[in-house]
Amino acid sequence: MTETMRVTLITPEAAPFARSGELAEFCAALPSHLTSLGVKASLILPKYSTPQIASLDAVIVKTDLAVPLDGEKVKASVFRAEQKGYEIFLIDNPKYFLRENIYGPPTGNYLDNDERFVFFSRAALEFLRQGGPPVDVLHCNNWPTALIPVFLRSHYRADPALRSVATVLTLHNAAFQGEFPAESLALTELNWDFFDPRLISLNGKFNFLQAGAVYADLINTVSASYEKELLSRGGGFELGGILRRRKKFFSSVRNGLDRKDWDPENDPYIAARFGPGNLEGKAACKRELIEAMGFSLLPESPVLAFVAHLSRYKGADILARSLEGIIGLGAGVIVCGEGEERFQKEFAAAARRFPGRVIFRFESNPVLVHKIMSGSDILLLPSLSEPSGLNLFIAFRYGTVPVARAIGGLKETVRRVNLKTGSGNGFVFRDPTAESLLGAVKRAVACYGEKPVLWQRLMEEGMRQSHSWEETARGYARLYRKALEIKQGG
Repeated sequence: MTETMRVTLITPEAAPFARSGELAEFCAALPSHLTSLGVKASLILPKYSTPQIASLDAVIVKTDLAVPLDGEKVKASVFRAEQKGYEIFLIDNPKYFLRENIYGPPTGNYLDNDERFVFFSRAALEFLRQGGPPVDVLHCNNWPTALIPVFLRSHYRADPALRSVATVLTLHNAAFQGEFPAESLALTELNWDFFDPRLISLNGKFNFLQAGAVYADLINTVSASYEKELLSRGGGFELGGILRRRKKFFSSVRNGLDRKDWDPENDPYIAARFGPGNLEGKAACKRELIEAMGFSLLPESPVLAFVAHLSRYKGADILARSLEGIIGLGAGVIVCGEGEERFQKEFAAAARRFPGRVIFRFESNPVLVHKIMSGSDILLLPSLSEPSGLNLFIAFRYGTVPVARAIGGLKETVRRVNLKTGSGNGFVFRDPTAESLLGAVKRAVACYGEKPVLWQRLMEEGMRQSHSWEETARGYARLYRKALEIKQGG
């Protein structure tokens, strides 16, 4: 290992270039914070056809990369750009990445996602061994890059440029594992000895995430509560057995919030600035949100927001069944996010049924998210699974009080409000049902209307919380050093 640790993050998404969820925000923030710690960081990403990637001042650094895939050599090119003090490398192949979405349209995933991300993983490794940036640690993220540790321990185990490289695999969300037919193994050019339930197969399928969990030097996830859930025998999304077997090499590092990007006292996208002890601007942001979104609400009516990927894992089905009851409390609800087509149709129908009371925006517009977070009173987090909870951190920062299910990272951060003592910082429910969500919303709306002094204290306490990215980056730097020690020790 060199004195300056060299880390390359390999990811299917990174904001603002390509995003579908919290992984994109994570990969946008971590490299720059690692750089501030003296770590030399870089990032490898597919070259998607997004405007944000097209606007990069990127130069081509390799035109003839030959990528092994299913017994053939597939051509790729690599582009390089500078971003916030670190390098971004873009793997280009129009067949795989010149598409409208990262993983697939709202109706489902692309049928060739196995081929796309086997190609991306092999292309990243071929680039690194043929003149890419020198690297000590490869940080892989989620199932699309989880085969990289497998390839390093098989195809590249004797390669001079890669044989000493350590791997860290972060499970940002184990609900999505990259499950494909057994025949997909041919794409990897691995032999059938690998297709073993103790290695890369699960329930007769080729499971990318399990493969990474078996072969990575270290595995981590994004909150201690989610780590416990994954290790439990009742949870783990069927990966629990593998993770328990590798418990010594499994840990958690809590995600952070980039306070420069999410700062209500200096936010260029909101109607008025505000902060602890100065909440007048929050009221102005709410008035603008009500007017801009077309709400038929009085300024004193509570505005509730759901900002998330539209899926059952985020509780979209629970929310849909609760809307009529929430509207009956005199509240307005704004739902914002992309995701599954069935939820798009369901929330669009609800907006037609409750005009001016339910607003639906099927989009992932960062500016709109700033306006919603600054103008809403309550953020709804009815998640079936919530590894970390970036939107929770944003809500706290903007004085928006959470109504959250006690699960994963939410359970670590949201403390139940006691209306008698005034302790706590949010409203909590346990069962993943519409009835439980509605009960928590009723408690929150009653507090909002009847206890304004307590509500102001909840807003200001949330705004004072840190959730520092600097602490998160230090946690990953320690993880990288440990991975290198494991690698060097065999």
